[in-house]
Order: sequence, then C-alpha cells, then structure tokens
Amino acid sequence: MEQPLNSSKSKLFIIIAALTVFAAIFYWVTASKAGWLDDPVRQLFYSWRNESLTPFVKIITYMGNWQFIGVLCLALLIIKPTRVTYGIPVSIGAALVTLINKVIKHMVARPRPEDILHLIDEGGFSFTSGHSIISMFVYGMLIYLVRRNVENRKLANVLILLLALPMIFIGLSRIYLGVHYPTDVLGGWCLGIAAIVVGSAKV
Repeated sequence: MEQPLNSSKSKLFIIIAALTVFAAIFYWVTASKAGWLDDPVRQLFYSWRNESLTPFVKIITYMGNWQFIGVLCLALLIIKPTRVTYGIPVSIGAALVTLINKVIKHMVARPRPEDILHLIDEGGFSFTSGHSIISMFVYGMLIYLVRRNVENRKLANVLILLLALPMIFIGLSRIYLGVHYPTDVLGGWCLGIAAIVVGSAKV
C-alpha cells in the first residue's frame, strides 16, 4: 500500500495547508496583529528561564546556525555513501530555503524583540526565523530520507527520534532566547514543511 506521504494528493494538501497557515501568519505580522499570539507565548517561555536551562538551550540553538548546518551538509556530501542519497538533496534544499528566508526577511523587515530580552547576540530582521525554517527542512528532510532508505527499522526509528529533537527544539529555543517572536518560528516551520514535501517529490 502506498504511504500517505508518497501520495500526490496528500503532498498537495500538506503544501496548501502549510502555505495557508503561513499566509495567515504573514498577514498578522505585516498588519501588526500578531500580539494576541506572540505576547502570551513569549511571556510563558521567558518564565521558564533559569541559569541551568539557558546553557542547554544555547547549545540547541547553535545546531541551527549556518556554520553547523554547513558542516553537516558538507559531511553528507564528502562521505561517498551519503553523497547522492542525503547530501545533494539536503544541501540544495537548504540553500534554497535560506534564500527564500532572506527575501522574506527583507520584504517584511520586522524588527526583532527588544535587545534587553536577548540572551544571545543576534542581528538582522526577525520574520521569518531562519533557524526555524532551515532546521525544519534539513532535519525533517533527513527524517524522510532515513525513513525511505534505512532498511533496519530499529536503527531508522532511533535516527528519526534524534533528528526530530533539533527539528522542533531549535525553533522553540529562538523564542526562549528572546531573539524571535513565536510567529517568526511558526512562519519558518510552515515554509520548512512545504519545502520538505516539495523536496520529497524530487528524490
């Protein structure tokens, strides 16, 4: 039986749903109507801040830095067994979503949350979160490729779990660290999900 993710209709539905949610978020942000979601969620995340958790969250967020993602993609390209199956689709997709994110950032030009709230140094515009879109795509695409290519189901399940953690928590770390609004992260996730589905159709 064909897996749901391999169904053209299912893929189209996911893409449309992700882009529809993104469009709603885009409207709230550009119309300055996102406070109803951003403010309470930010306050909740800030209430969890403590000296023990913050260093751990910083490590998580660095797993979405372009340096870390670049090294990961380079490693997948250099290692011959992973070059074609993992390295090429992940690296090309990562470059494309990064470009899309930069275009959106400069088009919307949303300032980041107040500097006093930042627990790390971060510049540039806020919407969408580059860490969120790139981590959703890279780790999500790797999950899809592992599920498709790793025959040992136990190993595949372990790898999927390990990849799912940064896929989700990198975005959340950006809110905790005060450098992004929740809608920045949600917007990045939506675009990342759409990119995964498009990428999965090309491999």
